[in-house]
Amino acid sequence: MNELIPIHKLSAQTGLTSRTLRHWESEGLFHSKRDMYSDWRIYDENAVLCIRITACLRQLDIPIKDIKTVLDKKTFDSLRKVIEKQINILQINNDESAMKEKRLIQFLSILEKQDSEKITDTRLFEMLTGVKSTNIKQNDMEKKTMLNTQDQSLQFVSLPPMRTAYNVVVGVSPEEEAMLPVTEWLESAKLTGTARIFGGNMPPMPSGEGKPYGWGVCASIPENVAIPGHLKEMRLPGGIYAMLQSTDDIGASWKNLMKQLAEDPQYASDHSRLCLEEHIRNDKNGFLIQLMEPVKER
Repeated sequence: MNELIPIHKLSAQTGLTSRTLRHWESEGLFHSKRDMYSDWRIYDENAVLCIRITACLRQLDIPIKDIKTVLDKKTFDSLRKVIEKQINILQINNDESAMKEKRLIQFLSILEKQDSEKITDTRLFEMLTGVKSTNIKQNDMEKKTMLNTQDQSLQFVSLPPMRTAYNVVVGVSPEEEAMLPVTEWLESAKLTGTARIFGGNMPPMPSGEGKPYGWGVCASIPENVAIPGHLKEMRLPGGIYAMLQSTDDIGASWKNLMKQLAEDPQYASDHSRLCLEEHIRNDKNGFLIQLMEPVKER
């Protein structure tokens, strides 16, 4: 039986945020369906397997285009080839992390015993468990290395004051549920082309895996537009923000932003304003995420 899993349950099971799942889907790595009653994204067994493979390979910093070749075939042979390719890249580029190379080689040694066996969820889980048990500390180092290999330069931008319509949801994975009413209304009101969409944590703040937290979404709208009853009005004061483009790992990207800001001689965090995550639509109907921390002069 092909069980369908809603996005909030899958997010809780995998530890992946719904924002990450939507981003990967926009890259064409898998496809979700829509529940006819709630309109939430739901995933079948094939999509879940693709997500687990993607999560595994993104931890190893395998590029999206190489992950697609694995997902097309779903064989350990295709998986071995992208691992070997990545090892070659690491060996050529001396600036890459030796710890990451060690983990890739360890993973490859496990794959060499699999021949051309088909990838299954059970076997993949067993293999990853074996790798994770000896590489917990390495994982944190790999995330730092991944951030350093991408365009992660801090920028300072000015936002104008904005009138917004917003929605807040509290749950284990509230992002999708909070986002949907806002984007649906923007489309019905023909405001999609002009509205800027922002998200961010709201009370209760995240306190641990599997625990409910608040997440809100707001969209900039003109002064003369009436806000529907299921949404509320909020005004963003604008001002200067430190901005950083997020990677798949939003938490690690925030840490990178705050680290760079702490070293900046001119600006410091301004805790009187909300930090924001701007969601910018890309050409694949997904979102790119810009992290924005309000700042003031030191």
